[in-house]
Amino acid sequence: MIETIFLNVLWQVIAFIGCVYLVGFLISLINRLFYKLANYSRAVVYGTGFIGTPVHETSHLLMCLVFFHKVHKVKFFQINDEDGVLGYVSHSWNPKNIYQQIGNYFIGIAPIVVGTLIIFLGMKQFLPVTYGEIDSYFAEFAVMQEKGFSWDWFGYIFSMFGGMTKAIFAEFSIGWQWWVFMVISLCIAIHMNLSGADIKGSLVAIPIMIVVFIAVNLVLGLVFGSIYGAFIETVNVGASFLLCTLILSLALSVLCLAVAIVIKLIILLIKTLFGIGR
Repeated sequence: MIETIFLNVLWQVIAFIGCVYLVGFLISLINRLFYKLANYSRAVVYGTGFIGTPVHETSHLLMCLVFFHKVHKVKFFQINDEDGVLGYVSHSWNPKNIYQQIGNYFIGIAPIVVGTLIIFLGMKQFLPVTYGEIDSYFAEFAVMQEKGFSWDWFGYIFSMFGGMTKAIFAEFSIGWQWWVFMVISLCIAIHMNLSGADIKGSLVAIPIMIVVFIAVNLVLGLVFGSIYGAFIETVNVGASFLLCTLILSLALSVLCLAVAIVIKLIILLIKTLFGIGR
């Protein structure tokens, strides 16, 4: 039983903490490459930020309210040429309150999860067929997780990434709805990156969360063994939803980068053909 509990705790830490930071890091890397390809154009930064930044900051604000943090000041979007900060949420909390301490983690990672949920709801409105296909991925992965940990999960995650990307482009022919969805979604996706302040703020909660994971699993596993199986199934379903959400957010961020690369190549081709900039 102890070995099973240890593996469950390890998986929970990987799924709810490790994977989130990994995807956050990858999205931040993509964000930097995207703006580098755009030559850090103010028009691109402010154009995408006009949609993406309010979503980013609203997600922080929502989690502040959920975890009862005191919000001092909010900037949903600003044009700031001095330090480039497009928005922020200033908040404080009681360091003696465990619930508020744990809240720092969810406040920090909120842009990825909330941003992707908004995109997913937009997909339901504008791309119903794609929404149905991606929702089926979510459901299938949840069933896989209910059966317990398997190395097959990792293969499925890769196939899910490709399948989601393919599904999004499959509805290209529907017209303006696809373009509206893509413009809004890409603006949100490219601003789901976790800033240094987001990561720093969330790290304080990690030790507490790990202790909570260990304590809950030990108590339920050793004392209330009859409900431990149901608890793990529920946790795994939650983990599957989170992982699917992270994969969707990563897929959309990759699409942002792909768009930037294509546009850059077209511009270079035009300059080469017409001798511009020589």
